[in-house]
Amino acid sequence: MSILNNDILLLISEHIDVQEDQINLLLVCREWYSLFLPKVYHSVRLEREKIFPLVRSIQANPRIGSSIRQLQVEWSSRHNSEQHAGIEIDEILKTLGTSDSDQTLDEWKEDLRFGCPDSWLVVLVLLVPFVKRMDMNTHFSYYFFPMLGRILKGAFGRGLPLQHLETARFWTEGSKTHYMAKELLPFFSLPSMREFIGSGICESENENDEEPVFTVFGPGTSTITKINFGGHYRNNGCKGFTDFIHSCAKLEIFDYQHDNKAIWGFSHLDIRPLLFYKALWSHKDTLRELRLNNQGENDPMRDHEENDGRWDGFGSLAEFNQLRELQIPLRILLQFDTTDQPGVSLVEVLPSSLEYLNLAYCGEKDFEVVIENLRTLLAQREQFPNIKKLEVKPEIVEKIEGTWGEFRVPASTQERFAPIGSICHGLGIDFGLNMRGNLKFRG
Repeated sequence: MSILNNDILLLISEHIDVQEDQINLLLVCREWYSLFLPKVYHSVRLEREKIFPLVRSIQANPRIGSSIRQLQVEWSSRHNSEQHAGIEIDEILKTLGTSDSDQTLDEWKEDLRFGCPDSWLVVLVLLVPFVKRMDMNTHFSYYFFPMLGRILKGAFGRGLPLQHLETARFWTEGSKTHYMAKELLPFFSLPSMREFIGSGICESENENDEEPVFTVFGPGTSTITKINFGGHYRNNGCKGFTDFIHSCAKLEIFDYQHDNKAIWGFSHLDIRPLLFYKALWSHKDTLRELRLNNQGENDPMRDHEENDGRWDGFGSLAEFNQLRELQIPLRILLQFDTTDQPGVSLVEVLPSSLEYLNLAYCGEKDFEVVIENLRTLLAQREQFPNIKKLEVKPEIVEKIEGTWGEFRVPASTQERFAPIGSICHGLGIDFGLNMRGNLKFRG
């Protein structure tokens, strides 16, 4: 039909952003359908009511499922849609050879027949064999995690799903919703995974609160190299996410931002730095970037009965010989004790490989400690030859008069750190005061 070659047509289609318009390309002729189908379905974003129609389309044309490389799914609540006519589930059920007495499986079968998006999401995952990235807002899902864990435990009537998945991201839409951490462990067993991103993920102190959907695997078996527990709605790893960290063979990047609200209205827990340190120690030869609560909730809740001093402390990073970037609260890194004094100095706990250091949540009463430690660090430049950037994040900022919600570092703080800035400038090191993360406001 076209006098333009396929490469030119595909190049032109790059400027068509609206998915509905892309789908219209498939309706022009058979030639265009064949040409554009992989591009149109390369990246798919779904809300709950579109899950079953997509599954039905893939069943009619498996090439659609094979074309999907990025899949984003989101919904705000569990929803049973009206019954669809002609849903054939017998072939799908053959892939899950499980006892009829299994209550979860029986409920899942029933909701399949009624077109429940939650139940059909499990089927969708089985039909996208080459997906590389998944972005999921599925904290309301009743079936997704237990059924996926069941599928990945053993070989059923077909190959295991998600064997090409490289990045998985799970997120929530508000601070009152969460995922239980053990629900997500199956993703650490997938053979192609490289990055796991989570927001609103909570560990439970009580093992009985987290019924495992997947057997915890041995240490050093996961291919994941980057764990990102940051995001707008933060996480609570009261056990230091030890299972996740230990499972990785070569963890290179770890980002964790804390929220004291482990489970909204039920459990509140301070960050427990020592548990993270112990878990990360097994990656001291591979970890390149560590961001530990440099933007998360930092106010302790020592008056709360669930928190006590057993969890204080951290540890030296001097043997983390690949560490290039470190962003961490001052009081965690220098192990402040009950007398409000640091237990160690920067030169004792930092590795010589470090290039970028961000000391977060520095209160005014700690400025003298920060300045003294930075002076000593800079005076021993030969011990830290790779340092290129130093940042201090003051705990308190002030509102700029005459503006709507704009803030700045107080002039008095800038003056206190000006000599450090001058020393850094003379050594060719960038120095700055930043205002990222949770801060306290003055004025």
